[in-house]
Amino acid sequence: MRILHTADWHLGRTMRGKSRAAEFEAVLAELIEIAKAEQVDAMLVCGDIWDTASPAPESDRLLYEVLRELIGLDVRVVLIGGNHDSARKLDALGRLSDLLGVQTQAMVRRPGDGGVLTLTKGEETARIAAIPWVQEGRVIDAAEVLGLDHEQHQTYAERTAEIYRAMCAPFAKPAAAETINILAGHLFVDGAVLADVDGSERLLHIGRAYGVPPAALPSTPQYIALGHIHQPQEVVSAAAPAAYSGSLLQLDFGERDQQKVVRVIDARPGRPVVHETVPLTRGRRLTELRGSLDEVLARAGEVDGAYVRVVLDVERPEPGLAHRVREAIPLAVDVRLDYERDEQADQPSELAHLSPRELFERYYRTQHGTAPEPELLALFAELLDEASGEIGPLVAP
Repeated sequence: MRILHTADWHLGRTMRGKSRAAEFEAVLAELIEIAKAEQVDAMLVCGDIWDTASPAPESDRLLYEVLRELIGLDVRVVLIGGNHDSARKLDALGRLSDLLGVQTQAMVRRPGDGGVLTLTKGEETARIAAIPWVQEGRVIDAAEVLGLDHEQHQTYAERTAEIYRAMCAPFAKPAAAETINILAGHLFVDGAVLADVDGSERLLHIGRAYGVPPAALPSTPQYIALGHIHQPQEVVSAAAPAAYSGSLLQLDFGERDQQKVVRVIDARPGRPVVHETVPLTRGRRLTELRGSLDEVLARAGEVDGAYVRVVLDVERPEPGLAHRVREAIPLAVDVRLDYERDEQADQPSELAHLSPRELFERYYRTQHGTAPEPELLALFAELLDEASGEIGPLVAP
């Protein structure tokens, strides 16, 4: 059986307020093309299907369109809940999609009560131990569903590792040699390579208390398909072949140098799997320009079609710099200033005793590390006079 492993679609994610719906549509079309070209029998989507728990209708449309295409190709699909997904929404989707060959896993279930899903294609049967994201506050509940004993001193990582091993217990039975046995989950494995800037793995728990050690992953699956980390990579030191497929698009500037991929797994009962990556080419690339204003503007032609983060080397903040950059580079979605900041912070004051001008100066100094220019203060005073005349006093007398 040929299985396509993907994850972390994050449908609905924007780029500094700009819609990326067209990019998602293009990369999902590429996903369908790969499924056709590789003649896959099934696809695993290992969590974070949507970017938020309450996605916009456009995000749902994108998902339904790709599922419709896969159903038409007779490709079985498994959707697993991630930390960005609504378990209730995913479970509701599964009540109907299950009839069409699209199975969902929104909560931890016992292996014999829906925790291990069955995919059949021709004479081959694959069993998928499907484990959605386990929230920290619900990890004990999930362990109890599986009948696991637990100690109060156990960390989240220790309990989660026990859940993963318990879900794969059926793979150790003699009958397992007659089926393809895959683990699909959404979690952080300690030691995984992360994007180190900009929070592209938002709200990601990192540390020994939250990262499951690779050696603690079960050894009985033939392949462990993972989601949650956006950098495509294999998990070293795991007892079974394990990998993150990564996200479909470069989602933030921490991912700007990453080649996005999906993974194709060739699996046969009782034999080691063969897996390879297939590169994705759709969607805007993300890049960064650094230097003086003149240097950045001289390189504007290098970044045509890409989302750009610009970091300007300046002596101090100047009004209009971001506007000048965006005139030359319309897709410069993030303009930052790099300069020596005043390290001496203002002494704390009671905000109620500060005038509007003092509040503005304090805010500006906090944000920029230096005092505002006299021209900017004059403009603030003018706007304050206008606002005060229109809406009355800022505070009651």
